[in-house]
Amino acid sequence: MGRYDGPARVIADGRPYEVIAQLVSFTEYKLLVTDPFDGQPMYGTEPRWIGTIDARNAADAWSVSQANDLVIRTEEGREGRFTVTRGGDLSSSELMIAGYGSSPFDDNAEPDPM
Repeated sequence: MGRYDGPARVIADGRPYEVIAQLVSFTEYKLLVTDPFDGQPMYGTEPRWIGTIDARNAADAWSVSQANDLVIRTEEGREGRFTVTRGGDLSSSELMIAGYGSSPFDDNAEPDPM
């Protein structure tokens, strides 16, 4: 599990937005199948990360919330794809987000080669 709290850049449909991010990563356990021989559940794991981003203003928050392709880039140049979830407060420029795959701020993340 990792944490990130600091400046970041969101790339929303190709357009950059400066944000402050508060993010946390965790491992989600999912039931894959039930063993047909003994009925025991078999689980798999999937890295997940969630948190909030604070845009500079409500117009930026609105643009990010309406975008289809979202990437967040931390100060270290690490990136992760995410979606905007329900919740947050557009009037205060805050959005709640959920990422998928490895987080852009833990030991498993790779820096952007650019």
